[in-house]
Amino acid sequence: MEPASVSILIIDGDSTSRNYLSAMLVQKGYVALTASLGREGLISAWKDQPAVILLDPVLPDLSGLEVVTRLRQDRRTATTPIIALSVENDPRRMNELMAAGCSEYILKSGQALEAILELIVRLLQPVETPVRKAGKLVAFLSAKGGIGTSSLCANLAMCVANREAGRRVAVVDLVLPLGSIANIVGYGEQVSIVDAALLPPGAQQLEFCEQNLPLIRGWDFHLLAGPTNPDAANRLPGDRIEGLIQTILGCYDLVFIDLGRSLSRISLPVIQKANVIVLVLGTDLATATLTRTVLDYLRSLKIDAQNIYAIQNRAVGLEGMTRGEVEKMIGLPIRATMPYMGGNFTVANNHHEPLMTRFPSDSGTLLISQSANELREMLQRSRS
Repeated sequence: MEPASVSILIIDGDSTSRNYLSAMLVQKGYVALTASLGREGLISAWKDQPAVILLDPVLPDLSGLEVVTRLRQDRRTATTPIIALSVENDPRRMNELMAAGCSEYILKSGQALEAILELIVRLLQPVETPVRKAGKLVAFLSAKGGIGTSSLCANLAMCVANREAGRRVAVVDLVLPLGSIANIVGYGEQVSIVDAALLPPGAQQLEFCEQNLPLIRGWDFHLLAGPTNPDAANRLPGDRIEGLIQTILGCYDLVFIDLGRSLSRISLPVIQKANVIVLVLGTDLATATLTRTVLDYLRSLKIDAQNIYAIQNRAVGLEGMTRGEVEKMIGLPIRATMPYMGGNFTVANNHHEPLMTRFPSDSGTLLISQSANELREMLQRSRS
């Protein structure tokens, strides 16, 4: 990257230091942006998107630690290199800033400028991303809402992840217009699939997916949550979803995607790319009728029925069609039937716990365990 195309933001309350750094950077061909206050620096960082930020931790309005923390919490500056430049030779302050996300801590001195220039060049060097074998994809789909698709997705992903030691597992919530898996697992942050999809494809998106998908405690998988509200869903760029999923497959060994009852231009590329499609059915006639229509459409797309794993979820109620009646109607064998569990599934969801953790001896837990093993076998047989 040529210096003339690179902007450097200097956040420094000392006008002498700020002006000196600015003049030296301009002399070297960089574009210098300056701010004398922490709040001004945050606004400039988010608006101007500098390539590197130079920060004096002692500012008139905000602490350097607060500035770094807020920069790292915002997706626009989550990965921007930050160099702390201070007169204080204080190990405690240095450790705090480095832990918060600074790339380097340099003492202001006669030799500091040379060190800063060398560090800027090094930080801006393109990083070669190692080529990884793409992970495998499991898509969860239903023809009708309210039959436990998201709960099954989260619990089966947890069970598979628990048995795939050393392999990275991610769950992606693509249920529109409002995601549901975050509520099931107890994830309350705001990082969602909308944030990832709005990033430009490439290294920035890859880094986001590797660093910002939290590992959910007790569930053993990383989560990319669904839209937090319908307005956020409206901002989801549908044309970027296929590329985003490919990026996530480059980061994780197994990726489970909850599509809910979505059969659209957004979900179809995901379904066609899936190694295994988990098709969730209820017990009512309406669900069976809609499922037959969905299956006819999937067959028209040349999707192999051998890659479809059908689960009938009787946990939502005892009444309705039997397994044999549903199989005859849809023309596809049902691989597993979740038993009626009273309110146990709801209780586990309300406590944000996997079924096998909350009710380890329940018959539903045994079915989840068996289905997870069968999914693992199907994935092992499938090609990436």
